[in-house]
Amino acid sequence: MLNNDLSFHVPEETKNKVIEVAKKLNYRKTERKRKSKEQSDIKLGLLIWCSEQLEYSDPYYLSIRLGVERECLRRGIEIHKVFRWVEGSSQDMDLSDLNGVIAIGKVNTSFITSSKDPNLHVVSVDYISSDQCDAVVFDLEKAAKQAMEHLFELGHEKIGYIGGTSYVFSKDNRQYYTDERQRTYLLLMKERGLFRERDLHTGGWGTDAGYQLMKHAIEQGDLPSAFLIASDPMAIGALRALDEFGLKVPEDIAIVSIDDIDIAQYVNPPLTTVKVLSEEMGTTAVRLLADRIENGREVALHVTIPTKLVIRKSCGANS
Repeated sequence: MLNNDLSFHVPEETKNKVIEVAKKLNYRKTERKRKSKEQSDIKLGLLIWCSEQLEYSDPYYLSIRLGVERECLRRGIEIHKVFRWVEGSSQDMDLSDLNGVIAIGKVNTSFITSSKDPNLHVVSVDYISSDQCDAVVFDLEKAAKQAMEHLFELGHEKIGYIGGTSYVFSKDNRQYYTDERQRTYLLLMKERGLFRERDLHTGGWGTDAGYQLMKHAIEQGDLPSAFLIASDPMAIGALRALDEFGLKVPEDIAIVSIDDIDIAQYVNPPLTTVKVLSEEMGTTAVRLLADRIENGREVALHVTIPTKLVIRKSCGANS
């Protein structure tokens, strides 16, 4: 399953959980034998912006990767190398025997596209790196707008935001920027004259960050009646903090988040969230790469995968 990811070192328990997920996705090595007669000439490398710990703690990136691997199996494409990005790691990447790279996450791939090899094609997933390479993204702005408009329709005016600090890996450093979800929240709240600086909470990503940021918001006092939370893992951490302080969702605080990971429907209360088809993002990336290499397409394509609001009980509306 791990397709020659030489950097992959996780506990046996974690590996077993990943294998279980792969089985649910019909991820079978036997398919590779069946495809041997149709083996593709594409020599693919994966460039993943996050650590293995983050990838396996945030199902969003894991799902993208599984989508890539599943479509590669279907097409008989071998993943030859997997790179993990850290500052300066681009200098250690040997891409000489590859003709395709799929970059998962917010990585500026200009150091690849500016290489002297015209036969090395790049597809970025979750970030539009340049106009020269293909990209697959979902509309973060639209997703945040769907979530905010739902809260407005429910009558909320005091709405807070919890999210992570976003950055893009360039060749030698991190370039920080304001996430589209946060920008959309700020725009919509300011348009209505409702924004309060105290209701904006940003920090790290992940479940623990969501827990800590919500805990800080509670201790600060004068809580909003609702929160837009940038990801489901962060929302799950926020739910724990609210529970520890005896606050009920949605009676005291309404929650809407973004992702719709599998566990979102099973937490208490089930999360209202904007569904992101992350596995389809990975699948689409492989299709774009294969089309460009096998058919000689010269024009770069940027594909936006649609999102959908999934209403459950955490916002107070009927599921």
